[in-house]
Amino acid sequence: MRMRARTAQIAALAAVGVLTLSACSVNAPEALEEERLGCLVSAPAGFDDHSAGALTLEETELARGAGVFSGTSSQRVSSGSATSAALDRMNRHDCALTTVIGPGGADELADFAADHPKDLFLGVSSGTDDLPKNVLSMDFDLVPPAFIAGYTAATASETGKVGVVVSHGFPQSERILNAFDAGVDLYNKENDEDLPKAESYRPASGGAASASGSPRAIDDTRKAGKEYFERSFDADVDVLVPFGSAAAMGVVTSADEKRTDLTTATEEPEGDDEGPSLPKIVWYGTAGGFSKTIVASVEPNVRRGLRTMFPDWPQSKNPDEVAPAPKTGPEEIAGFRVADRHYWGTLDNGGVRIVAEDGFLSRVSDAGRGITDLRERIKSGEIDPEKG
Repeated sequence: MRMRARTAQIAALAAVGVLTLSACSVNAPEALEEERLGCLVSAPAGFDDHSAGALTLEETELARGAGVFSGTSSQRVSSGSATSAALDRMNRHDCALTTVIGPGGADELADFAADHPKDLFLGVSSGTDDLPKNVLSMDFDLVPPAFIAGYTAATASETGKVGVVVSHGFPQSERILNAFDAGVDLYNKENDEDLPKAESYRPASGGAASASGSPRAIDDTRKAGKEYFERSFDADVDVLVPFGSAAAMGVVTSADEKRTDLTTATEEPEGDDEGPSLPKIVWYGTAGGFSKTIVASVEPNVRRGLRTMFPDWPQSKNPDEVAPAPKTGPEEIAGFRVADRHYWGTLDNGGVRIVAEDGFLSRVSDAGRGITDLRERIKSGEIDPEKG
């Protein structure tokens, strides 16, 4: 992601052509005038997570097309050792800036960057401030959105049982869980006393809902996400909010499969039994229509973050992605003009948002308005998202 300092250089590079690398293989047909690679490592869901990984890769490719990079190189890894190996391979290709996405590789990124102080790195959703000076970082405050997600999940539920789960190592995990519960509690306080209360599900041994069950944290694997979904749905939890990478993909994939099974069943339910409620998901990432189970999305605004950090990043006409003018002049770091070394995306600065998806809660016409109202009440200080 090394930025062009002069328009003439960009034009010269564009005239030569662009090179796209994948999985760290470099197959340049001829040497470019000046090779500048944007390299990315993502684990464990890779760049098909419909969240930070996919958004960062998309933006890096956009920058390549604009002449910021001569090529891009990306690799999905499955462990800490694989992250270190990928960083080492990319370093041999002289990456202009190497991005590691997700908390799974944060420790390896810190160690590698410390050993290569002349190179520039970016950690996206790393969840840590303990990074060397040559590592820029982009993170998101998910506590207020988690509160809104809890309230929204309770609103969407037909069974009265809703659940939240975080992957091991996910940033702000305990605070996210507490905020979700606080959102469910506020829903119960503000709704008709005669209506059933919503319950924030905690899986206990055997899968039964329990007020004091085991911690709601799972391994960041698709298998763990699938198992969590099956256990929760069997306990009548019909709205789930998964925060993670591969585990979250396991949850939403399983929910899609269950939805298909339920909607294509040929047997009519006996008597007045309408059968189980369809599973619903409040997603962390951008839904983009990839799953019919998603009723709302907590979206990390990676696009706005990159434009805020790098003034020379290809600018967007979308108001949600336009970066604010830097308060001080950008500093030159390893060939990049950097306006903000550490980006913290919040509800207030447009770095993260929660939105209702199309068709969300057809029985509640003002679902989007409810989310907006909660967001404004949090911004005003009326609601503490960690206490309700």
